[in-house]
Amino acid sequence: MDFLEIKKLVKDLPEQEVRLYLQFILFKIALLEDKEESLVDFVNDLKEIYNEILYPKDTNQNQFDKGNYTKVHIQFGYPYLRQLLKELNLLEEDFTITFHDNFAIAPIGSLDTEKGQTDRFDWLKKNLSDEYEIENYQESYPGVISQLLTIPENVPIYIWVSENANEQTALLFTMYLLREMKNNIFIIDTATLYRRLFEKKAKKYVPFFSGEIILGELQSIYKYSQENKQILSDAERKHIEKKWLDLSNNPGTLRIWENGEIKVVAEDYYDDFIIEKAKKLIGKKKGFMMCARLVGEVYGHIFQYIGDSFLEYRVRKLIEKGIFEYEGSLDAMRYYGIKFK
Repeated sequence: MDFLEIKKLVKDLPEQEVRLYLQFILFKIALLEDKEESLVDFVNDLKEIYNEILYPKDTNQNQFDKGNYTKVHIQFGYPYLRQLLKELNLLEEDFTITFHDNFAIAPIGSLDTEKGQTDRFDWLKKNLSDEYEIENYQESYPGVISQLLTIPENVPIYIWVSENANEQTALLFTMYLLREMKNNIFIIDTATLYRRLFEKKAKKYVPFFSGEIILGELQSIYKYSQENKQILSDAERKHIEKKWLDLSNNPGTLRIWENGEIKVVAEDYYDDFIIEKAKKLIGKKKGFMMCARLVGEVYGHIFQYIGDSFLEYRVRKLIEKGIFEYEGSLDAMRYYGIKFK
């Protein structure tokens, strides 16, 4: 395959997928620099990414026909479990299913139906068009749901979550999808286990997204979860399913994690904070400040996993309201600067 063919393949990849690959590569480089990984492993991982991009798997095929898996892991957002299972030599035994979505934002009503999914993707397409390749998500949803519903009954299911609205909302949705299945289901609460296993570090900081946990600590969490697992009871499953129905009936489009619960808040919940940060960053400067700089500053201080693209959407809303004016193209946050009008 020549350079032009590779260039075309990369150009056609969804932007979110490209960002995920880049995150993974940067993470591997960091491990290499810290001597936590060998050059041979690093090269092999790059080859795997190469093969994934050039020779994508058929998501419509039943993956469980290909091997005798002993466990299924369900994760949300960045596919962080792949490296963990590889390090533990479990790629042939443990199967992973990943929802590449951010459940903290956009409508979630009737999300198990085609209409609910269409409503969600229409909202994303309208408001976050540059940051999300919505068509790709829309096509992948049926495939992911199909994978969930074809898990063999004898295979236990492990759902990984942490303390953020994305993973917690996704947990409720997943449990609702699995409501008719008889599999044993376990929840791996990474934040709770992090506090238990790394008490000293947890006093300073607890990663609020499961994918933030470094590999060695994630291995400890995995091993502990297998030694101290507890099957969800029928009553617990029913309770979670009801929570999904209650939450999905709320038409709100922004969810945050507060006091151990998912809280639906108004779309403009962070607008005042965005304005406050903009005042501090712009100060007495007369020129424009890049929108990406402001979004990064806000995102680094809200301690919520809602995504930078939602914050950029709110910046554009503030431009519409006349709070900010802009210079450049609103196609993406890296293309324009803002200042107070």
